[in-house]
Amino acid sequence: MNLRSIDLNLLVVLEALIEERGVRRAGERIGLSQSATSHALDRLRKLLGDEILVRTPTGMEPTARALSLFGPLRIALQSVEMALMPEQFVPAEAQGEIQIGVETHETIIILPQLVDQIRTEAPQLSLSVRPGSVDDILNGIDQGRTDIGIGFFRGLPDRFMTCALLQDSHVCVMRADHPLAAEPLTLESYLQAPHLLVSMSGAPDDFVDSALTDQGLRRRIAMRLPHGLAAVIALTRSDMVTTVTRGAARVFAQSAPLVWMELPFAVPRVGFRLIWNRRLQQSPQHRWLRQKLVAIGAAAEASGAPAQEAAPGT
Repeated sequence: MNLRSIDLNLLVVLEALIEERGVRRAGERIGLSQSATSHALDRLRKLLGDEILVRTPTGMEPTARALSLFGPLRIALQSVEMALMPEQFVPAEAQGEIQIGVETHETIIILPQLVDQIRTEAPQLSLSVRPGSVDDILNGIDQGRTDIGIGFFRGLPDRFMTCALLQDSHVCVMRADHPLAAEPLTLESYLQAPHLLVSMSGAPDDFVDSALTDQGLRRRIAMRLPHGLAAVIALTRSDMVTTVTRGAARVFAQSAPLVWMELPFAVPRVGFRLIWNRRLQQSPQHRWLRQKLVAIGAAAEASGAPAQEAAPGT
């Protein structure tokens, strides 16, 4: 296909149509009227010989051809944007959306501070956070839907760049008047308690289960939840306990009458990492974002010195 015969503005419309799954929403996103966007869709259908969007019982959905085009199209448009981007990034003038993929709920100690700094320094930028599995995040970065990922990430393909964000240890969290909160936690009482597992990625277990398995031990998972807020509510209304990083436990205890206690067995400290695609390595905006996250992570790690037992609100 000869690019000189194509109105390249149609590619911007095509990206919006695939992602927004609707003519009106796509038009609003790129500043076109509904009729103009509908006309552009007709031109795209003739150009590509494909319906692009089809009506289903649940609304408009992209065709298989459209979905196959989305990743390469997004990357191509990002490359053009980067090529035309000013050499200096001015946060106060920056516009657009930062999209972050997160593997774990412990990002609760990082992202609120990032939001505060963006609102202060780059108020016209918006932040979108998408939870998912490692594969979800890697695919999102590959397809240009995700700017940066936060998680544990090990054994990454060469096309990804990575750096350390922070390290943290695990503690056990429970409601303040829990029967186990009155005295030091023992291995026996820990294993007998009903456990709540918080997993945004949907994983059936975590580092704690691996540490127990190495000792021939196993805890009883009574409930699995995908989000930290739901976990806080569940803990305050039950005798369940959960094991999370110390930073997350501190946030939990600041939000509800919860306490944390040291574990009666060893769990290796976990390291959280940032990942991004190599093509964004030299992007001034992306470099600014990485520097912000690394600084926030370093401050969070420095403030997370171990404590013995914590009272509510610690």
